[in-house]
Amino acid sequence: MSLLNIPVKSFGLAPEFTLPDEEEQESLTSSKTKLTTQTVEDAIGEFGLFQKVLYFLLWFPAAAMAIGVYASVYLEYTPLYHCVPGQDSQDPSFHPIYNPSNANLTCSSSPESGESSESTECSNWVFDTSVFTMTVISEFEIICASSYLKTLSTTIYMSGMLFGSFFFGWFGDKFGRKAAFGVTTLLLATGSIFTAISPNFSCYVVARFLTSCGGMGLFITTFVIALEFVGTKYRTVCGIAIEIPFALGELYIVFLAYFIRDWRTYQLVIGIPFFLFLLYLVKIPESIRWLLSKGRIAEAKRTVCEIAQFNGGEKPLWTEDICGEEESIDENEPENLGICSLLSHPTLRMRILIMALNWVVATLGYYGLSLNSARLGDDAFSSFALTATMEIPSYIFCMIFLDRFGRKSILAFSQILAGTTCILAAVLPQEPVEIFYLKTALSLLGKFGASAAFAIVYVFTAELFPTPVRNSAVGLCSTFARIGGMLAPVVADLAVYAPSIPFIIMGSSCCIGGLAALLLPETAGKPLPDTIEEACRIGSDIDQNKKEQEKDLLQNC
Repeated sequence: MSLLNIPVKSFGLAPEFTLPDEEEQESLTSSKTKLTTQTVEDAIGEFGLFQKVLYFLLWFPAAAMAIGVYASVYLEYTPLYHCVPGQDSQDPSFHPIYNPSNANLTCSSSPESGESSESTECSNWVFDTSVFTMTVISEFEIICASSYLKTLSTTIYMSGMLFGSFFFGWFGDKFGRKAAFGVTTLLLATGSIFTAISPNFSCYVVARFLTSCGGMGLFITTFVIALEFVGTKYRTVCGIAIEIPFALGELYIVFLAYFIRDWRTYQLVIGIPFFLFLLYLVKIPESIRWLLSKGRIAEAKRTVCEIAQFNGGEKPLWTEDICGEEESIDENEPENLGICSLLSHPTLRMRILIMALNWVVATLGYYGLSLNSARLGDDAFSSFALTATMEIPSYIFCMIFLDRFGRKSILAFSQILAGTTCILAAVLPQEPVEIFYLKTALSLLGKFGASAAFAIVYVFTAELFPTPVRNSAVGLCSTFARIGGMLAPVVADLAVYAPSIPFIIMGSSCCIGGLAALLLPETAGKPLPDTIEEACRIGSDIDQNKKEQEKDLLQNC
């Protein structure tokens, strides 16, 4: 028999290599060995080579959500336009060119000489092609009396994000992370292609709904997969850094739009690469935590074996029985939890309500700053690029301080920062010029706080809830966030009574959410819970980590 190489945590002593006696050998190789997340982590490591490769590859689908969903910033760009006289537009040889001097004649045309002095409603338009040669708005003429359709389109694809958050949160917990990844990828890719070939605006709106539904579901699934394969030590960095490709995806949109000025070509270039993510299904494993929560022990052991060998380690002895009957393993029945358990259990219910509040107010704060922010650039590209770039420093800030000061304190700080800047942006006057630069700085600072809050709520939510309902918890909270996004325009309409009202409401809401976050337990440095009992022990007076360390020390004596 070969020597057993058992990695030992360093306590100032060199690791020892010993031959196990018969009793130890039987215990290690027995099919009744209890497989836990701790034994899995010991076998595959906290952030080994496999986890590094997987995490890097997950950056691309994480960016896809921003690329697929927020492409509408340029797809639905509204160029300058004006009316075209009816007789000219009906002449096949006439090719109208946008004339800036007619810019005030947008929805009605001036009367011809000898006709009634009343202007007539316009039925033909010419669009400025200096920025984009063709957009959804110019091709389908979503202007004047039809301009409400642009708002309707925005509402519908926000509804797609809402549905995707809720449905695929449940779907990932019911059928597995890998199944959810495949379905959401297919939905995002096909929705993007159908968007590009839409023959009319109605088909375009339906395709955008499918795209946003798949994009939101893909991001949630990708985030959960990334967190469930890494150890406690690396969870903060990995949980926050997975947000960086989202910002990079926004910058990628700007890059493509700058060089591709036709909306159909632009959308095809965006959508076709999404099909490549289906290749991930060949090698990406199912979440080991999810398999254990469903009692699929044999599959979990097989996955652990493959990852351990990929990482360069030896195959754990307790995986020798992976070909045995799964039913022969003496394990407790897995918890059959559903999304209803989030509301039926008092501790989980309180957490989901507080987290939902923070997701909603983070969305309200973000849109509040966007609605009253000063213009940051002189063209269609610099403004969006600057606000997207501002997200990256906020993620770096979280990676540095989230473990040092804890989740709830940094979340509270970020929410209150976004809230106060929102309120200040509302009460400051529009003039003089110096105020313009101050409001610009407040807008960027508020975007910093809102982006940090969004990053934290993803990580915090995943850490507060057990594995069987983790996907559902993140999805449910994200669903509430979409509701907040749809409520933001309604709150903004209150500006007809006083311009400061919507921003005071949004800013105050962010501050309330930040204070409410202080009621949550701290999860920094604690392992992800796999059962309701483990989740409820988070924040209890008993330091569970300390007890486990003492138990390990006693076993090593």
